[in-house]
Amino acid sequence: MNELFQIIILSIIQGITEFLPISSSAHLIFIPNLFGWKDQGVFLNVSMHFGSLLAISYYYIKNNNLFRDNGSSKNHISLTKIIIGSSPVLFFGFIFYDYITENLRSIEVIGFTSIFVACIFLFVEYFKKSTKELLNISNLDIFIIGLFQSLALIPGTSRAAIIILGALLIGYTKKDSIIIALVLSFPVILIAMIFELYQIEIISTNFQIFLNSALAIIISFLTSFYIIKFFINFINTIGFYPFMIYRIVLGLFLLFTIS
Repeated sequence: MNELFQIIILSIIQGITEFLPISSSAHLIFIPNLFGWKDQGVFLNVSMHFGSLLAISYYYIKNNNLFRDNGSSKNHISLTKIIIGSSPVLFFGFIFYDYITENLRSIEVIGFTSIFVACIFLFVEYFKKSTKELLNISNLDIFIIGLFQSLALIPGTSRAAIIILGALLIGYTKKDSIIIALVLSFPVILIAMIFELYQIEIISTNFQIFLNSALAIIISFLTSFYIIKFFINFINTIGFYPFMIYRIVLGLFLLFTIS
């Protein structure tokens, strides 16, 4: 399989799955496994995540400046709340990173979590009603949602899915839940990128790898940006059901075909 083709496909997959509730880590693990592709390395992984980070940053700047501390935006979440919401996943990630990497990055775990989270999600979306506004989100609410985000350390859970699930459970609308997931994605992606950069031997990185990296960044950025716009603009029309059905089908496929 041509290396350039692999980079293009994986960058598109990263861009599509990072902000949808279907788990980017699951897809980036099982798709290379399915086709027998070689590991593209940490540098490419960082590049794809950097593209997604640029997309969410650009979206924030272009739409209502969600990071403003004056509280004037209806979509405003203060920097203090972002720190509170991000703290649990960073804490548990620091403690359990090695265990998760060594024991949970398997097709069986991804298949099970894909199905389990989808079933819980479908139940919650059907029965829960929105009672809260994003403008009034409290420190306690964002901390609880942050605890949910910690579960995304388990491959196949999906950071976006579990944050949206937590926000729906405590009474936020679909659209507000997505905005919370997008806001909390920024520090997590940034810190994950910094962590991965420490594992790169820059001296051994040649010019071709830098070209591949640039391609991955561009494709991931464009795909991520348009997926964010699509997800926010059309979620009230399409709902979460198609994504959860996809998760169940994917989980069954992984458990009974690949594993």
